[in-house]
Amino acid sequence: MTKKIYIYPTYTPNRGGDAGNFYIKHFHDSFEKNPNFKLINRKWQIGISSLFFNLDANIFVIQWVDLIIHKRFGKIQFLFFLIGMFTLRVLNKKIIWVLHNKHAHRGESKLVDFAMKLMAKYSTVVITHSNEGVAFFNEKYGKKYGEKAHHIPHPVYSSTIVKPEEIQWDFIIWGGVNTRSRVAEFLSFVKNNPFFAGKKIVICGSCTDTDYKNKVLHNVTPNVTFISKFLPDEELAHYIARSGCVVFTYNPASVLSSGAMIHSLNFNKPMIAPRAGNFKDMKGVVYCYDTFDDIPLFDYPLTVDSNVIGEYMKENTWDRFSGTIFTLISNVV
Repeated sequence: MTKKIYIYPTYTPNRGGDAGNFYIKHFHDSFEKNPNFKLINRKWQIGISSLFFNLDANIFVIQWVDLIIHKRFGKIQFLFFLIGMFTLRVLNKKIIWVLHNKHAHRGESKLVDFAMKLMAKYSTVVITHSNEGVAFFNEKYGKKYGEKAHHIPHPVYSSTIVKPEEIQWDFIIWGGVNTRSRVAEFLSFVKNNPFFAGKKIVICGSCTDTDYKNKVLHNVTPNVTFISKFLPDEELAHYIARSGCVVFTYNPASVLSSGAMIHSLNFNKPMIAPRAGNFKDMKGVVYCYDTFDDIPLFDYPLTVDSNVIGEYMKENTWDRFSGTIFTLISNVV
């Protein structure tokens, strides 16, 4: 029997190709192509309140509840979210919570904590893209609301391996530059560590926070190239292809999964990242550190296990994603 499914948030074409929206598009497309589901998203333009126009759905997928309060008219949207969850509970609807973060990236928030606790309580199934996500849920919510979290690896966006180009930089950091990314803090470390004295680093990413951008610029040294703008995929690909290693400097306190890591798999490059989230799940590809001090201690040049990447790309596709969820909810619900 075909199941009607509502997904929040919805894909917004006029937002362009930012990472979050790109993920949402593929997420929606996966269910739209699957004959076991009928995707309904009436009035999608009005955000979380569109939920009330789709109450005939059997399954409701809710993501990024930690961001609702920060959206336009955030307090009003948050109220609609709360009423919506209570309504789904009363109507005995099935709720799938996709757990992306341990807490709000923008800092601690009692409202966000309440929203996540509510989702833990009301959800039928919780999906997370890392083993750590399952452990986090079980430790924080499992004793009270049941161990309902399941690890489904983040699907890849392409199975194509990008050919390497002549190496111009030893390390590349790419993606949004902000307090969460800790780029300024990493560059401050680089400036004072002799290991990096002869290493070339390129940073590709826009920074909308003027104060934080100034902190980054204050720590840029002659061996660091800072390209402070959003780069189209094709242009970004050339920078990654000309780099020896991809570095992620995220704050590990909140991250459970990284879409940027998934994008980087296509370049068959070794990666360096904090010991957190799905970074820890990619042994043979990602070298994990506990602090920046660990990075100079790795055995360079770093190598990458191409078989691990190949197997991951084969097993974790968007075409398979909705099928995996269908099997999961059929067994659990």
